[in-house]
Amino acid sequence: MSSAAAEHGNQWSVVSNQFSVTGHWLLLTGYCLLITIFLTACASVQPVVKIGLVAPFEGAQRELGYDAIYAARLAVREINEAGGIGGYRVALVALDDRGDVALAEDTAVSLTIDPDVVAVIGHGVAATTAVAQPIYAAADLPLLPLGNPPFTPQDPALLPAEFQTAYNAVTPFDETAGPYAAATYDAMQLLFQAMAAGEDTSGTIDRDSVTNSLTALKYDGLVGTVYQP
Repeated sequence: MSSAAAEHGNQWSVVSNQFSVTGHWLLLTGYCLLITIFLTACASVQPVVKIGLVAPFEGAQRELGYDAIYAARLAVREINEAGGIGGYRVALVALDDRGDVALAEDTAVSLTIDPDVVAVIGHGVAATTAVAQPIYAAADLPLLPLGNPPFTPQDPALLPAEFQTAYNAVTPFDETAGPYAAATYDAMQLLFQAMAAGEDTSGTIDRDSVTNSLTALKYDGLVGTVYQP
């Protein structure tokens, strides 16, 4: 091979190596960029705290349950659109006990074993609430007893027009609020205040911080002043 050809070959070798190094560098840079984007996305995801809602969604008392779930969804939508509570987003865990005592026990147990559930609203029926209450108490899971004072039914005709409009917007068929809508909404607001107070005091939202905050907490809501009985 002539010296000119050899020199030409060496030039191509250098260029090839340069492209190889550049390609590896671009690939590495791309990986680093993807990792950065992934870590940023992970960091931006808010932790989630859950509120349980148990009511009859099937059977003779299903209207009670639908009053409650739409009001609870409205409250959750509003609080999350406002940024959540102390860096947490709120999620609703709604379970159907059909107004049945045995099923009420099962749903109560299922909520107690989820550590992200920090409070429960339910069950709307005296018998199911009574059987579930000691299950929650044993798990240090605070309960706001829907249907019991102060979370009693309210005449929907007395509700503010703006609440009715907001409530209708979260229902699939523009339904109007029923007797248990206001009590459920007030219970959610009381829990939001307890969660915020607990986070301010302890730096976290868990069952203990919510329980401690509920002790002396009151909220002036749609049905009057509500509190944990």
